[in-house]
Amino acid sequence: MKRVIAKDEVKEKIKQAINLLCDSVSSTLGPSGNNVLINNSERAPFITNDGVTIAKNIESTDPVMNSVLEIIKESTLKTDELVGDGTTTTLVLLQSIFLKGLEEIENGKNSIELKKELKESLEKIIPLIEEKKRIPNKEELISIARISGNSSLIGDIASEVFFKMRSKYAIQLDESTKEKTYYEIKKGYNIEIDELSNMYFQNRKEIILNDCYFCIIKGYLSSLEQISEVINEGIKKSKNIVIFVEEMEDAIKQELLVYYLMEKKNIFIIKLPEYGSRKEKIELDISYLSNSIIKNIDYEEVFCSDLGRVDKVVINQKEIIIETNNKKAKELVEILRKELAETRSDYEKEFIENRLSKLENGIATIYVGGITKTEIKEKMMRYEDALCALEIANHGVLPGGGVSFLEISDKIKVDSVGDKILKEALEVPFQKMLENAGSSNLSLKMDIKKSNYTKIVNFTTLELEDINNTEILDPKEVLITALKNAVSVAALLLTINYLVVNENESLEKNSSIVY
Repeated sequence: MKRVIAKDEVKEKIKQAINLLCDSVSSTLGPSGNNVLINNSERAPFITNDGVTIAKNIESTDPVMNSVLEIIKESTLKTDELVGDGTTTTLVLLQSIFLKGLEEIENGKNSIELKKELKESLEKIIPLIEEKKRIPNKEELISIARISGNSSLIGDIASEVFFKMRSKYAIQLDESTKEKTYYEIKKGYNIEIDELSNMYFQNRKEIILNDCYFCIIKGYLSSLEQISEVINEGIKKSKNIVIFVEEMEDAIKQELLVYYLMEKKNIFIIKLPEYGSRKEKIELDISYLSNSIIKNIDYEEVFCSDLGRVDKVVINQKEIIIETNNKKAKELVEILRKELAETRSDYEKEFIENRLSKLENGIATIYVGGITKTEIKEKMMRYEDALCALEIANHGVLPGGGVSFLEISDKIKVDSVGDKILKEALEVPFQKMLENAGSSNLSLKMDIKKSNYTKIVNFTTLELEDINNTEILDPKEVLITALKNAVSVAALLLTINYLVVNENESLEKNSSIVY
């Protein structure tokens, strides 16, 4: 049976859901933010101050509140997906915008008109953020990593690896078998693959193949008969062969596994997990790296002459790493550089930068250590935050600690209710960081304003610093994305007057934090 929740009750439920989620997450904002203990039936309890992780794990037994929570979570996940940081700031802004907007609606403001005004005000604020940005130097990037990782050690290690690899996308995180954190850099172009059977590895972590032949097949491979010449070549001459396919029958994997186990033949068939144009680009990269020909099995025959060759291949269960020095690989680097200069899509730029970094610098793995699994998982989240911050900081930074939002708030000319709400909301992140640092000394805010924003608060020491010598910086993209997503979701929630839910809806048993 469906249940209809109307008007005042809907607004109250939305308010409760926002306060539940945002109060929990906002307690972690800033360098003095608190941790949250999460108990999930699917894994051991763990401690974190990562906003998006906390948000994901908060649910309610009330189906109405739970529906609202899912909508709010979308804003945090979107921020995390786009810039990898700023999820807590998103929720702090969202809560302020919604609560102030709700007061205006209760006083007679039309919700649709308010939504329009909030969007218009946002469009005036974004250029103010853009004009304040500047490109950071190396020392400032290290500082950003330390702040995002909430640790000098995490920030320093993340920065050291980042500067060597020149891109976050050439850096992986893994659990260390030791208490200490360390990193390794492997030369070569790594590609994620669909997991290979444990039977290939048994008592080893990886398989190393020197002087290896490659075969790249598009289309659907239904039988080994379709590539019999290649298979026979590998069996008769004991060649190392890796066959890349788009789709295939499961039975083919089993047949080649038998060859490997019973006859010790190194013939591997690997499915690439990417889709669409990205898969095509990876196939093209493999073709250049190995000097092999891409064949479509649906209407072309595959011959030994189509095979390419690389110096060395390292295969583990999750990836394959290609090492080669041929001229075609150098040609590919030049092609990608040209593509990077011409593309306007941030999404495509990210992918091209990833491919270039792997071609030029290889792949780095940070092995995160700790005493317990809980500690390791919490540290891995902070390393991810630090690496994301380093990547996006290259697009520009602004003074952090909520000061940039404070200054922009002062610049907003109030011509509408939407302007008034955002002007007030931009002051909230600073106030929340002050609260989390255990202070109610709002005179610090006045001191910053009196200095004409040449001072900034260090929330660790609660002292003022010169803004030109501070290490407290925020990536521009984090501030813009957090504000955009907060306004988008808050404006949407303010226009909801009815909600339809299943009367008997309940949470699954694997819920995490339930209220």
